[in-house]
Amino acid sequence: MRYMRTQIGKIVIGFLLLAPYICSGQKLNSEKWSESEKAQYTKLTELVHYVHKKKETEISKDTLFQKYIYFDNVLSDTVQQRKIKRLAAFDDLFQYFRKTLDSIGLENLDAKPIRFYKDHKIYEPFDEKVAKKSIDGKKMYTKDSNVFAYYRKDEPENPFGSLLFDPETDKLAAWIMINQGGYKYFLTFNLF
Repeated sequence: MRYMRTQIGKIVIGFLLLAPYICSGQKLNSEKWSESEKAQYTKLTELVHYVHKKKETEISKDTLFQKYIYFDNVLSDTVQQRKIKRLAAFDDLFQYFRKTLDSIGLENLDAKPIRFYKDHKIYEPFDEKVAKKSIDGKKMYTKDSNVFAYYRKDEPENPFGSLLFDPETDKLAAWIMINQGGYKYFLTFNLF
């Protein structure tokens, strides 16, 4: 009897130790994330860990652009004045990303592909059915591939922003959407 209790105790302890891994694996499998989405999520988590609670002087732009943020077209621009202007603009825009992260807290944020939010208002810029027509009669909407929604972990059903990733490098390409004339699009320096 004592042997059986010991074995049951070991099984229960083993299950408790493995439960977090089983649950997280089930989340990714049950939601059917693509390999690209997994790579983009990994790149995003590495980026937020790199910049979280750091002073601007502690963050290397070289590291940001080499590893995490798609800025390739700007960096290869041969017009130096334009390149310098865009690098300065990046500093201001990146503050928005960092302030969101620092004010809510790394431990309170998470993200997942925006396609899981097709019934939420945040998905409207990606929904062809509700898209408005432009002057030439084409519907104005953005493709939802390579886009994540970010949210507070305690309110995953209410995302409050979206992130665009470069499909080839899996780097973050944009984190701000602009609404002009009913058409919402990502603010980015890079042309795909």
